[in-house]
Amino acid sequence: MEQKAIPVTKYHGCGNDFVIVRAADVEGMDLPALAVRVCDRHTGIGADGFIVAETGPLEMIYYNQDGTRAPMCGNGIRCFAAFCLQEGLASGTGFDVVTLAGTKHVTVLGNDRYRIMMGEPDFSRETIGTPFQVDHYLLNDHEITSFFMGTIHTVVFTDNAMGNIEVPGREICHASLFPQQTNVNFVEVVDRNHLRVQTYERGCGVTLACGTGVCASAFQAWREGLANPSVDVELKCGLLHIDIEDGIVYMSGPAVRILKGDYYL
Repeated sequence: MEQKAIPVTKYHGCGNDFVIVRAADVEGMDLPALAVRVCDRHTGIGADGFIVAETGPLEMIYYNQDGTRAPMCGNGIRCFAAFCLQEGLASGTGFDVVTLAGTKHVTVLGNDRYRIMMGEPDFSRETIGTPFQVDHYLLNDHEITSFFMGTIHTVVFTDNAMGNIEVPGREICHASLFPQQTNVNFVEVVDRNHLRVQTYERGCGVTLACGTGVCASAFQAWREGLANPSVDVELKCGLLHIDIEDGIVYMSGPAVRILKGDYYL
């Protein structure tokens, strides 16, 4: 039996990697199952996430590595923007992208860099699915604050964000307090203009970068008076810049294409 060839492109944003396909090329397929197969680092291509590009309107459909759907992905939307420009699905210096977390505006900065209007955080317990608002709450000896920033995020301040976060990240992510699970961001304040962040992502585990997590981390640091509204955020494999303007978060950073070819299903 002839194998089905699916045109794929792979990008990374600060080490956070994604396989992107056009919706027309995977029409009628079981997308969650396809995401798991494609993202497998041994028997697939290998990626943190799987993105489907829909047109009319331009929409980013995002799946985690484990096949679960996520509303948004910060590094993913920059990679999606690069894909859409390079594939002729978008043009110009700015365009809108529909996501489950609302419509996001992309500004093309040049040199493989993009600025995304990420929106405002939502602290309501209804949105994050918790029985009460999680603000400076003590969980597993960690003081946490949780809110929706493109997806569900929890922020933990620490003296060593780049250390081993696997165990505490997993414990907080899967705590019974979060029926939908949560991304967990460990944040180190270097100074008012410089943060370090490492994230345990739900549906994936520890990753080299998480764009929405960086947005959540920078916003919470600013909210607590620990950082300026314009701040650089250091990750294990790159740097993102965050601006907070009138309560709205903007993220700027790179997106790099690393392969283009066919995946044989």
